[in-house]
Amino acid sequence: MRKYIVNSILFLGVVMITFSCTKLDLVQQDAANSENWYQTSDQFRQSINEGYREILWPEDVSMGGNGGWTDDWLRRDILDDITAGTVTSEYGRSNDSWDLEYKAITRMLTVLEEIENQNGVLFEEEEIGFKAEINFLRASYWSYLISHFGDVPFFERVLSIDESFELPRTDKNEILQKIYSYYDDAALNLPITRNGPKYVTKGAAYAMKARIALYMGDFETSANASKACMDLGIYELYPDFAELFKSSTKNSVETIFHIPRSEANNVLRPDNLRDFLPKIYNGYAAKQPTWRLLAAFECIDGLPIDESPLFDPRNPFKNRDPRCAMTIVPFGSLTEGDGKTSADGSNYYGIEYTPHPQKKQIMNFSDNTLIRNPDTRSLERFASFNGLVWNKGTSEDWLDLRTDPDYLIMRYADVLLMYAESKIELNQIDESVLGAINAVRDRAYAGSGIENPAIATTNQDELRLKVRNERRMELAFEGRRYMDLIRWRLAEKALSTPIVGMVIVNTDGEVTQPATGALIDNVVNPGLWFWGLTPEIDEDGLPDFTALLNAGLAQTVNIRNFPERQYLWPIPAEDRLLNPNLTQNEGY
Repeated sequence: MRKYIVNSILFLGVVMITFSCTKLDLVQQDAANSENWYQTSDQFRQSINEGYREILWPEDVSMGGNGGWTDDWLRRDILDDITAGTVTSEYGRSNDSWDLEYKAITRMLTVLEEIENQNGVLFEEEEIGFKAEINFLRASYWSYLISHFGDVPFFERVLSIDESFELPRTDKNEILQKIYSYYDDAALNLPITRNGPKYVTKGAAYAMKARIALYMGDFETSANASKACMDLGIYELYPDFAELFKSSTKNSVETIFHIPRSEANNVLRPDNLRDFLPKIYNGYAAKQPTWRLLAAFECIDGLPIDESPLFDPRNPFKNRDPRCAMTIVPFGSLTEGDGKTSADGSNYYGIEYTPHPQKKQIMNFSDNTLIRNPDTRSLERFASFNGLVWNKGTSEDWLDLRTDPDYLIMRYADVLLMYAESKIELNQIDESVLGAINAVRDRAYAGSGIENPAIATTNQDELRLKVRNERRMELAFEGRRYMDLIRWRLAEKALSTPIVGMVIVNTDGEVTQPATGALIDNVVNPGLWFWGLTPEIDEDGLPDFTALLNAGLAQTVNIRNFPERQYLWPIPAEDRLLNPNLTQNEGY
């Protein structure tokens, strides 16, 4: 922390690199120093813009290319320190997040002090608005720190170097109250809507306050803040779930807080898109949805797959919640009477996608010709290890390896589900709770020709499982699952299950050990593709593949481990060496 307080002060005293005062996406060209900066309203505006840099709003996924930290997605068979259970106080990702958030806080405090000391540069209305925006930003940075590290050093002014060497950790609950006060000021003084640049608004303050309250188990505050956002009456669910996440859908009616991206200004989605694309488009099919995510989607009767008579393990996308095929590229039969077999694929931007080992030729729909299928492991060693690839958010511009979708940090569906969950935990279950969940489900089924199997139960335990799984189906691949598992205290269970993939069979029909790059020459019994048995859903709503593993119908690709200590990240070792007053979280 200390080194980034110093670096932040130096940075702001020399040059302000921003997104621009109009589009949040350009680099400011003015060089400035402490003697000539903060002389105009525009310079204050540009300084605050620094707080919107995407790097300061990290998703809870590995930045090293090793996939997600959840049971929803992975990178082939590779483990990150989070999923291997090997996090230490020198873990790079947690240390980088610590440094970045403290750097952001110090930068905003520097601007705040300049606002306090400015002499007539800002009109009163500008000053109030800028302070409210800074309060929103620093509340969000502190929220990330306490939700991931617990108790952390806290300060409300720029510290001297000596002070930063001595600052101890502050109880996270004390910091939480400060966070609430910052969000409250932001909600009071920020506008409901903005014309032009999409800076934070009143609704964003309510929604982000609801999120950190939910993370910290303060259900009453979360429910009230969620309801305040809902009562603004300006947000609604975008009518098309599949289109919401595409680059062509900018700042939708559902968006509450986002960071815009722009291809025109070379601000693109930062991922290596080849990792997500199937091999039919020269992708790597490396970052994959898990079998557990596929199993989590309900059937169209509203029942989990192990209870629904509609589920067909040979055709796992058949009769499923519409978000299933909008999240994962489907294959096989999808509905009764569609005439498809389990080997048939779907049209993925003009070419058929299917991982079936016997489907060695697929259709190129652009000219109705058959071409070699590179996405079956009977032909390609590095086709998807579990047969699954992402559909959610992909669009044709991904095929050119350039895409600029909005970076969605908060959307209205999340607010509805936070409200419902908070009220369920308070056991204040009424029509507003069911209405919030069913609104999200109604949108999912819109245009499908199938009626939403609306949730009607008012039993608290049943609703708790329902809303948790609803979050999983609705928010998959949006960076929310990790903190959900952490706050539900399910990470030890969900992230200590093995990575499961397809059985590898040699030419003699014998099951072999999973090997990197191994080919599937056959399946144990072609009639058992895709899953030979229906996975069970356990008492926590988590899919369980033990029966398939025991029957030899699936293989363990890698073993994951999540020790209890990892519910909180460690305080960085380097900072503890510099500051003897910093204690460490248990287990590190």
